Amino acid sequence: MTSREWLGSFLLADALATPSWGRVHRALSIRGTTFQRHHLLCTFSDELAAAGLASHGSRIQRAAALLGRVRGVGAHYLFEAGGPVFLVCDYVPGRSLAQVLDKIRKEQAPLGVDHALSVLHAMAQAVIQMHDQGLHHGALSLESAWVSYEGAVQILDAPVGAVLQDLLPEAPALKAALQPYRQTGEADAFRQDLFALGAVFYELLTLEQLPTGSAIPGALARATLKAAHEEGAIPEQILDLLKRLLLVAQPFGGAAEFSGTLQKVLYDGDYSPTTFNMAFLMHTLFREENALDLQAMKQDQGANYTHHLPAGGGHQDPPRPARSGRGLHYGLAAGAVMVTALFGGLFYKFQQAQVEARSVQAKLLAFQRDKEAAEVKLAEIAKQEAAQKTLEELFGRQAQEATTLAARANAQKDLDEVRQKTKELAKLRAETLRDQQKLAQQAQNLRVPASQPPPRPAPPSPAPVPAPAPAPAQPPTAPVPDAQPTLTRPASPQMPKVAREALPAELRDSDIKVSLKVFVDDAGRPLKAVILKGVDGAFNESAQNAALASICAPGSRNGRPVSGWLNMEVNFGRPR
Repeated sequence: MTSREWLGSFLLADALATPSWGRVHRALSIRGTTFQRHHLLCTFSDELAAAGLASHGSRIQRAAALLGRVRGVGAHYLFEAGGPVFLVCDYVPGRSLAQVLDKIRKEQAPLGVDHALSVLHAMAQAVIQMHDQGLHHGALSLESAWVSYEGAVQILDAPVGAVLQDLLPEAPALKAALQPYRQTGEADAFRQDLFALGAVFYELLTLEQLPTGSAIPGALARATLKAAHEEGAIPEQILDLLKRLLLVAQPFGGAAEFSGTLQKVLYDGDYSPTTFNMAFLMHTLFREENALDLQAMKQDQGANYTHHLPAGGGHQDPPRPARSGRGLHYGLAAGAVMVTALFGGLFYKFQQAQVEARSVQAKLLAFQRDKEAAEVKLAEIAKQEAAQKTLEELFGRQAQEATTLAARANAQKDLDEVRQKTKELAKLRAETLRDQQKLAQQAQNLRVPASQPPPRPAPPSPAPVPAPAPAPAQPPTAPVPDAQPTLTRPASPQMPKVAREALPAELRDSDIKVSLKVFVDDAGRPLKAVILKGVDGAFNESAQNAALASICAPGSRNGRPVSGWLNMEVNFGRPR
């Protein structure tokens, strides 16, 4: 294992996020030399340490204790001071909301209004419950929210938020980073947190940071659903909510009024924010990161941490008392004779034991390598099973919601393929577990003398290097060109039952065509269809259904599959 750093009673592993207030690690708790569990561990910047963060330890501990009754924040908070200040809670695989938005910008993936509402709802519930406990945050931002790979959202830095707010005058770098999320005028603690929620929500809808002060009303008037790749203005009901959060319109009178208004937007509108949708987005964006996290966690659980423990002083036996008198000389001589007599017999047995111990240890090293390989294989199978489960739910919903027979048949075919793949993975997992059990039984049957440490594998001997021969000049390898997603098998659209007379005159004697752009993920799945040039609602909806039911190939970058957009045209032919 690579060298790791102790922080208090925790062993730091990978750094998962670097917010403006510090860093978020995956950390391990160790008992003896054995792994116990994983944690999320937050460290804080030198700027905050110099501003006196450690002196607020009792205040942070009190907040952490009260947050034990609040949902939507980290679980089992532990704050340690006295040295470098850090905050610990239960481990949740995921990434910060700031990282999610950065990934969306980089991949040009669509973030729907339902996703933005799902995040707002989770963060708002946590803020309201904090205020019910007499707490406020005060420094809320995109970096405060942690989004799990399963779609859940929690406020990670909840116990320290109010302290960070008080330290901003002595922390200019953090103050500048939080400026878009803070109200410049006089506002009470609750309205300050609501303003920060509005700033986060605005950025989730537009992919732009909220401007400050008097520029806010104009920005709201010009805002479009850029994150969802739609050029239309923000819907009126959502815009009204934003204006009240950002204190442009009548502010909310309290938590009850805000909660009631938010519920109407969530459940009376045209959107369906669900954890499932967020989970699918996270698995699409962070598939590779999730796999690497799972592999690293498996390695953590099976590792031996002896060489990570602090080095202790060597043990020395107490000195023996000296012998006196004439018998000392004869005693030493007699002892020498006895040792000489015994040495010959013991030496042979010792040599035999050494040979046997080396043989056993070599077998154990081989078993350990096979065990680690099996654990990595099981982690990969678990990752694939999670992905297949997500796909099964998606295709099941597509089959139920399909409006055409062709779309339903395609979705059912995809669903059957996913279920078959799931069965194959379950069989492979069972076989791997059986092999792992056999290895464990074989290792248990071996016995190694406790006094013999396992030998380290010898480094391979360097092979003799022959004199270099002149090699023929090779032409430079051409780089693999990048490619956009392509349409492999288009789905047939269903002609809506629209009277010919209802169509515009210029379309009555010509083919009806709808142009779209379709977002395709790195597995070739169409996830979103946006109308570029349409006819009317009925034809547009049918074209979108056909686009999402089509079979596509992903784009590529540096030889690896990536997500991207493709342009597509759906031709309905001439109406009859």
